Amino acid sequence: MPDGAIVETGARTFALSELVIVEKFRGTGVAHQIHHELLRGRPEERVTLLVERDHPKVRGLYEMWGYEWFDEVQPFTDASLYDAMVLNLH
Repeated sequence: MPDGAIVETGARTFALSELVIVEKFRGTGVAHQIHHELLRGRPEERVTLLVERDHPKVRGLYEMWGYEWFDEVQPFTDASLYDAMVLNLH
């Protein structure tokens, strides 16, 4: 990871917590549209999110949208492992 990649200023990174789409709308492009509208015009340099390691299809979707894997994290002691991903916005 490049020097300074994890430095935060308080306004550098937008954290996407959850994007949940009801089953009947999955595979229709709705998630991508919501994601695009949510991030359009954001002032932050990048957006980050966590994907559970046991959901490789979800990780693949975010990779298709331009996200890159940058670390494996365990948010708390008894939590599952997650892939931390980042997307540069500017």
